Amino acid sequence: MSDIKNKLRLMPAHAVIMCLTSLLSLLSMFIPMFDLNVMYRSRRVYSLFTLLLHPRFHVQLMRSGFVDLDFQMFGVTVFIITIIVSVAALTLALGYQLYGGSPSKKRLGCLAVTILFILRLAVHLFTLSEFITDKMQIENGLNDKTLFVSQSVAGNLLVVFLFIGIIASIYGALGLKFSLKQLAYPYMIWIVVFTILPLILIIFRAFFAKSNGSYSFTTDGFKYLIDGPAINTTLYGAKVHMQIYFSTFLRSLDYAVWTTIGCLIIGYPLAYILAERTKKAHKTGSKLLLLFVLPMWMNTMLRTYAWRAFLSDTGVLNNFLSKIGATDSPIHFLDSGSVTIDVVIKLVMISDFLPYMILPIYSVMVKIDSSLSQAAADLGANKVQTFSRVILPLSLPGVISGIQMVFMPSMTFYMIPDIIDPSNITVGKQIETFILGESAKLQQAGNVMSLILLVFVIITMGLLRNQDKEAGNGGMVL
Repeated sequence: MSDIKNKLRLMPAHAVIMCLTSLLSLLSMFIPMFDLNVMYRSRRVYSLFTLLLHPRFHVQLMRSGFVDLDFQMFGVTVFIITIIVSVAALTLALGYQLYGGSPSKKRLGCLAVTILFILRLAVHLFTLSEFITDKMQIENGLNDKTLFVSQSVAGNLLVVFLFIGIIASIYGALGLKFSLKQLAYPYMIWIVVFTILPLILIIFRAFFAKSNGSYSFTTDGFKYLIDGPAINTTLYGAKVHMQIYFSTFLRSLDYAVWTTIGCLIIGYPLAYILAERTKKAHKTGSKLLLLFVLPMWMNTMLRTYAWRAFLSDTGVLNNFLSKIGATDSPIHFLDSGSVTIDVVIKLVMISDFLPYMILPIYSVMVKIDSSLSQAAADLGANKVQTFSRVILPLSLPGVISGIQMVFMPSMTFYMIPDIIDPSNITVGKQIETFILGESAKLQQAGNVMSLILLVFVIITMGLLRNQDKEAGNGGMVL
């Protein structure tokens, strides 16, 4: 008995996952997973066990007729197969790990469990797909929209756990040894597939265009951007004449710079206050921090439309100003082309990106030892000197990380400017218009603009990283 307990304690992580998945597979027969829907309503939720106990379903419809279903043979068959597969998986998962003498036998056991998990998943999917047959629908005068079975949340979780069990058992079958470095492999795959490959594709499409079924080198995209017409545009209320795509880039840069500055001005004092509060009362500081993070849980589009409704001519702000007698007529905050709407866009972007500035600064400040401030005071420094010579230098890594987290996304972010002022074209919106265009030249121009923006972002990040190294390599640097 003690020998078994010692083996259980020494059981590797993948073996534990296999045992837990096998146990869950067995218990899942008693958990409701299949939702029977008749005439657009959920009528009954079945588990494999309740399907065995109550195989007959009969219900009178509101209009006329009735639905009569019999799952007896189907329920018995699926239940027997499931219990055999689940018990076999649990027995092998425990047996080969506890009593398998050699590594080869343990790997063989893991391989057998892998096959059983795949079979259990196949049985579950078969049950879901064959629960209601075409014959049942025809006999009851219904179709796949009025008579069907859907999977409940428990069923979704079972599928997820079975996939995890399959991965764990394959891991054991291959005889791999776990190390912390292996946790980075999924992240590396993600980076390659969703970051490096798209960047390579952008670079390729910036210099090569498809013509007559093949790609050929061309610089038409660069020429299209360079030869773009000059237009009259508004910059801080002043009308200027400049190249159209340069003005678009300049406008996006203007939004990004002011969004970053605004977030830094507001976010730094807030992060300092929250960090000091957390050091004194951890629970209170954490709750206050949650208040600033809560807006991130709401969709950005909904928050932006709320701002638009708040600032409209008939919105809350204008109604309030009118009631207190501050204005005789509504203030047109959202007039296209005015200085006011530029300010509104920047304020909305600041409110949206503010948590991304607060969090990295807070994470650095909360780790600064309070004894450093006390030591500075003992050496004769006043509060201003303590802040400028102790707190600020130590918090610079968080500041630089916050700038990175705000400046880079806000440079390409176009949802807020597009909702507040649809006539306002930013770099992100311009790239979208080009890429979705039917012309090959426009699509190449979109990739060229993406490439230029990418180079600009890389240079900016390089400068910020150099500053971060001088500041001490801290913070949440992306």
